Amino acid sequence: MNKFTVQRKTLSYEVYNHLYNKIITLAYKPGQMIYESTIAEELGISRTPVREAIHLLSSEEFLHIIPQKGIRVKYISKKKVQEALQVRKSLEAVAFREAAGRWDESDLRVNDYKADLRRIVLQQRDAAKMQDVIGFYHYDEVFHDKILEICGNQTLGAIVRQVRGHVNRIRYLEFFETREMDRVIHDHEELIALIQHNDRDGAAKRLNQHLDTAARHYGDIMEKYADYFEAQS
Repeated sequence: MNKFTVQRKTLSYEVYNHLYNKIITLAYKPGQMIYESTIAEELGISRTPVREAIHLLSSEEFLHIIPQKGIRVKYISKKKVQEALQVRKSLEAVAFREAAGRWDESDLRVNDYKADLRRIVLQQRDAAKMQDVIGFYHYDEVFHDKILEICGNQTLGAIVRQVRGHVNRIRYLEFFETREMDRVIHDHEELIALIQHNDRDGAAKRLNQHLDTAARHYGDIMEKYADYFEAQS
């Protein structure tokens, strides 16, 4: 593992992202015990930024700190997944509508947005060809983050990113199980076209279809991976 060599505040954030990604991609499985000292040793850093990252992930209900024992990766809550998906659909639809409304070919930033979106789709295609689920998941997040950036509402973007965290573990499993990467890429291309045509309603509607299509697999995933989910949730 590469050692982090940045300022403490940034270091805590980097550790947070490192641990978050391990939780989302199930490198740390639900119910698994992890240890502050082991993580610090693996990363070649002091325990302070690790502790700060762990406390933040605990506050977001991804980790459960057990005094004198260690840290348990929390099981996935079906209820929280359902609630987070509902909130995500509502808020992200607002972001996609706003992005479509703000798209203006006379704006110099639009060329950069076009290039960024084109690059993200190409990266998704490369990951799909390699059947790289972790990479594909990453670029799916990057795509949605780019639309949040284009919409221009930083507060909305921050809330959407926080909310979707509890959907992301099952979203990763959906990619892993279905391998419907071509379908996701097709959806993203259609969403880009709608935004570029300033079709606010069309972009919001297509986004909801995109998210609902993924969610139709969640019941089967919850059944197959029952050990990853809370018994009562």
